[in-house]
Amino acid sequence: MTGTPHRFAPYELEFNDFDPDAVDEELPDYAPVDLPVYTGEDFSIPILHYHLRQVNRKTQILVPFGPGPAAATSYKIVNHASTFRLFSKKPDIELIRVSRDRSDRERDQNSETRTREREESVAIMRFNSDGPLPWRPRASFTVVHPGTHPQNHNHTPSLAAVHTYLGESRNFTDWEFLIQNITYAWRLEAKPVSLSLSEKNSNIVIARFTYSACGMLARDGAEVGDLVVYRDGLTMDREGVEMAVCGLLVAVGQFRRMGKYWKNREEVGAVCQERRDSGRG
Repeated sequence: MTGTPHRFAPYELEFNDFDPDAVDEELPDYAPVDLPVYTGEDFSIPILHYHLRQVNRKTQILVPFGPGPAAATSYKIVNHASTFRLFSKKPDIELIRVSRDRSDRERDQNSETRTREREESVAIMRFNSDGPLPWRPRASFTVVHPGTHPQNHNHTPSLAAVHTYLGESRNFTDWEFLIQNITYAWRLEAKPVSLSLSEKNSNIVIARFTYSACGMLARDGAEVGDLVVYRDGLTMDREGVEMAVCGLLVAVGQFRRMGKYWKNREEVGAVCQERRDSGRG
């Protein structure tokens, strides 16, 4: 019959009692992970730069500026807002992604450059005038998630393919949106006249839209304004950038509805690219 095993008290154990050959095998060496190193300049330099141009009364285009992966993607904005929309099912604003495949952009020395654009509706925006009291401007934007391609001809995509974000303007100037449990705000600023995006309780600017000298009175392809986007958790992927753009379009659209056609007296140049604080507490 096997006896009861003896348990050693801690004071009974000595290092010499261990068999050196029973030591565990050495763990394999692992190469250290190379983490990206960010400097202050990485956060102060825009990662994306767009120009917003007015094509006609209803259509605008958001055109990328400079090289990079984003240079292959632009956006078309269709404004359906009018005074005769009482029974219309169309959204007030629609954001359409216009992209080109890499193979379509490559130039062959022995053939002409062929461009084939693909349009994909990625978001719709609606203003809401029937909210609870106290009354204030309210709106929502519905974003199509990646990996889906709903037929959006009737502007009613599948519920499984979209997510809706709500926003409001308590002071009739600044717009707040709740995105992924974080409240973001597009705020109107002066000198130059612009809209800056930041978290509600932060002064760090995530994106800034600066009106041109034409501003909201631009037409026939003239520039409405200039949008720069900085490095942030929201803007690290295309979906986040598109949500930021939706919030901007709601703010710009509401000003148009209120008859406020903002513009700057002169072109502001490089000052609009500086990642300065929003100036709000």
